Amino acid sequence: MKHVFTVLAMIASVAAPAAGLPSIAELTKDATKIDGFIPLYWNETEGTMMMEISRFDEEILLVISLPAGLGSNPVGLDRGQLGSTHVIRFSRIGNKVVMTEPNYAFRAITDDPEERQSVIDSFASGTLWGFTVAAETGDRVMVDATSFFLRDAHGAINTLADAGQGTYTLDESRSYFWLPRTKGFPKNTEVEVSLTLTTDNPKGGLVRGVAATPAALTLREHFSFVELPGPGYEPRRFDPRAGSFGITFYDFASPVTDPIEVRWIARHRLEKKNPSAAVSEPVEPIVYYLDRGTPEPIRSALLDGARWWNEGFEAAGFRNAFRVEVLPSDADPMDLRYNMISWVHRSTRGWSYGAGVVDPRTGEIIKGNVTLGSLRVRQDVLLGTGLVTLFGDPDIVPDFDYISGLDPSRNVAAMALARIRQLSAHEVGHTLGLAHNFAASTYDRGSVMDYPAPLVEIRDGQLDLSNAYDSGLGVWDVFAMRYAYTDFPPGTDVDAALEAMIADSVERGLLFITDADARPPGAAHPLANLWDNGSDPVEALRHTMEVRRIALRNFGLTNLEEGRPLSLLEAKLLPLYLHHRYQTEATVKSVGGINYSYAVRTRGGSVPADAREIVDAETQREALEAVLSTLTIDALRLPDRIVEMIPPAAWTYSGRTIELFDGRMEPALDPLAAAQVAADFAVTGLLEPNRAARLVAFHASNPRSPGFEEVVTSLVDQSWERGDDPTDAAIGRAVQHLIALRLMELVENRDANFDVRAIATSALRRLTSFESSGRVESIERSHRALMAGTILRFLDRPWTDDDAGRPIPAPPGSPIGSVRERN
Repeated sequence: MKHVFTVLAMIASVAAPAAGLPSIAELTKDATKIDGFIPLYWNETEGTMMMEISRFDEEILLVISLPAGLGSNPVGLDRGQLGSTHVIRFSRIGNKVVMTEPNYAFRAITDDPEERQSVIDSFASGTLWGFTVAAETGDRVMVDATSFFLRDAHGAINTLADAGQGTYTLDESRSYFWLPRTKGFPKNTEVEVSLTLTTDNPKGGLVRGVAATPAALTLREHFSFVELPGPGYEPRRFDPRAGSFGITFYDFASPVTDPIEVRWIARHRLEKKNPSAAVSEPVEPIVYYLDRGTPEPIRSALLDGARWWNEGFEAAGFRNAFRVEVLPSDADPMDLRYNMISWVHRSTRGWSYGAGVVDPRTGEIIKGNVTLGSLRVRQDVLLGTGLVTLFGDPDIVPDFDYISGLDPSRNVAAMALARIRQLSAHEVGHTLGLAHNFAASTYDRGSVMDYPAPLVEIRDGQLDLSNAYDSGLGVWDVFAMRYAYTDFPPGTDVDAALEAMIADSVERGLLFITDADARPPGAAHPLANLWDNGSDPVEALRHTMEVRRIALRNFGLTNLEEGRPLSLLEAKLLPLYLHHRYQTEATVKSVGGINYSYAVRTRGGSVPADAREIVDAETQREALEAVLSTLTIDALRLPDRIVEMIPPAAWTYSGRTIELFDGRMEPALDPLAAAQVAADFAVTGLLEPNRAARLVAFHASNPRSPGFEEVVTSLVDQSWERGDDPTDAAIGRAVQHLIALRLMELVENRDANFDVRAIATSALRRLTSFESSGRVESIERSHRALMAGTILRFLDRPWTDDDAGRPIPAPPGSPIGSVRERN
């Protein structure tokens, strides 16, 4: 395929220069020159930065980033964060130089200049900045770029406002150029500034929790002017079955019988030295650099995990094509020439990211940029020390030094390092162009691009962590790399070769399902899940509940390090008690679920067997039964001995952080609130409006398939009779209240299917007259009367959700869910 890229027509550099302008030498005689791709002149006396421009009407890449951040994951201003990417052009108009950005979302890929121009004129370009010419020499001009650089180009002010942290403004008197990171190179110029953002009224606890002075935040922002890649890169077509990210644009020169949208994948440039060889050295290898601030043993683990991708490049036909090294001491991590893996610190745990700078013209990845949150490894230690009793042995020292000598089944440090290797590979995979594959865990841990739950095995009635996380790439990763990076020999029908690769992956059962079909609460695919294990969600949930039962049975003082306050046991208990949350979410997807793939029409023209199939009735009911089993008293009740050993927070450890349970018994641990949170994963999942509508429709088309009425009846019946034990009865009432509230929310949801709302209304009416067998305690009678009155008021209107009370919100999970700010 021949690709001709549109060159935007700009206003020519016309008009005579203004008379009397000094020469560049005259203007800069007192300045220090920073030579490079775009020369700079620093005047220390005046604090100004002049910029020499001679590259008129040449496309250049401008990237803005954040080298020194805030340290708050919920706000999101992380160290090393990439910002906006722009293809720009400088044009001189009289005494002005304007910086414009072409619109590559709309093009005409054709040799006809008039056809290209018609598209250019149809869609707005952008003018990003205007400079006044201050000096000139020949075809070179000098402009004062001080105000261009000394501004909040990264948008930190808007980010703070969006996070509810107050209205900040830039204080120019406390902002200046950061000269140690302002440098020039032959193909790129790097400028860094230190900016102070101020406010008279800092709001919210997020900034106060991390900033030295919340009213005056000092961040650093970075500008990179970079020479764009030259010719020779061949875009590769996007296929929804292949697992790559990509770019999309409109090509108005495409034949009217073809799609107007063009999709190309994002990938690094990689070419064989010997194009005809099956395996060849690359013309230029891809090199990633690890943050020098990463400590051991984390450093070695991150290097190991990132290097797993060599297997994928070798499968694509390359030898020694991918290297991962520690960043040289004299290198700048914000220099756009370096693919970076940054070890970033925050005050709370949070997501890691794999991002990059992509040429919007072609999809070529110019810089891979990985952000790894340093608290992730501590979170895995927290998970592990909640699962196994580790600190009863006086010979065990609770740090990474005991890796070699500890029983592998209880080696939490080894488990945490295994997770960090996998995390490194995962985020680097994103920067190589690969998307999540949330179905890969169903075929033997088939991809590092899935989210892995720790696989806790049971041996002789005890928990074993030795196989918690896998090592190396999965079969999906190898296929995806072959699709993205194979450099085919000359004369190859590339489209046919790529289709053959995909056909082989489908034949091997390498299912690919990504975020939009896995993350939503109403997602339908039973095999597309986050933080799950195995090919059978029902069996995996049963196993997960047994792991949880064993760990809770053993949980006690030996889960806590010596010398630590007993109140800190709650932070270890929380992820253990909610150990089943993601597998419950995975299993509930079989109820009203649909097996499907991102199938496309192939040459044969028939509908692929895996295109769409409703989960069979027997499997749906097995999944329903497994989900309802998480609502039993045995599943929800916290053992009294555990509750009794966790006192309120010790002095200086006070404050209900996001790592602890919410409740209504402050300052004490609230076991009923914990039970209600644990129950809500099943209740909310089963009553999700989209799932409910599918159940109604599937039952109508096949009466053997469970309908929504059957699901609601099973949910209510499971949760109603609780026995005579006072604690059991209290848990039952908490779950009953939760079910009634979620049913009322469903009825109130005007976007929900009408039949779904009708069935939920009928269930509520049933709850107002629910009879209990045997003796009924006065608290039970009061509970039933309150609930019946609440429901009747709801059905009679007017009603607000305040009438029913509010459930306890679930704590953050994967790895940080909804932000709950606590002051």
